Amino acid sequence: MRTIRFFHSADEVFDADIEHSIAVVADVLRATTTIVTALANGCRKVIPVVKVEEARQTAALLPKSEIILGGERKGERIDGFDFGNSPQDYTRKAIADKIVVTTTTNGTKALVNAGRAKQTLVLSFLNMTAVADYVLQREEDVALVAAGIYGEFSLEDSVCCGFLMDNQVTASPEQFSMDDQAARILTLSREYKGRVNELMHNSPHGKFLQRLGYESDLAFCARVDACQIVPLYASGCVKTIARH
Repeated sequence: MRTIRFFHSADEVFDADIEHSIAVVADVLRATTTIVTALANGCRKVIPVVKVEEARQTAALLPKSEIILGGERKGERIDGFDFGNSPQDYTRKAIADKIVVTTTTNGTKALVNAGRAKQTLVLSFLNMTAVADYVLQREEDVALVAAGIYGEFSLEDSVCCGFLMDNQVTASPEQFSMDDQAARILTLSREYKGRVNELMHNSPHGKFLQRLGYESDLAFCARVDACQIVPLYASGCVKTIARH
């Protein structure tokens, strides 16, 4: 029997909790959606880092013509960066064959914190079924990590993790048991089946992004199963796992 555990923010994740598990990290508004979009549009890899200066230093070590420097603080593009954290900026024309270096308020921290897992996957609504299918084919326990907001609960990240659980448990109920937090999130997520766009617009962080002028990102991030990639974070970068 495989155990599914849920962590409500990046700050909850410690090495000992996840080192033998598959960690699945969600920051759907907007870091993991942006990473998934960049990879789907042909970037070579994404390098997520925690601090702004670390992003600048990492980019400076690589050929300038190959780098896109992206990220946000308080929802807005960082001064001097090529892009912010809107997935709609990461078009094929802009980022094909490039290396994206990114830092965000919550999502990149969650990925780095979860990096000691046996495998660390990047989840959004866009690649929900692809990641669920991949996890079902494995044998390890599962650690679902909602990036959260400054260490606090994030509704959309938690529901995204809940959708993944629902896919897994429905497909293979004999495989999985859930901890108490995971069971609560699964129940919560079922209230939003078929209502992802509504969820995005009504969540606290969705409302915050609307105030900043990013309302169109909400519909973009709500596109369930828009692509079929499984991004793996390992050795400091995210690449797409080749699937056969």
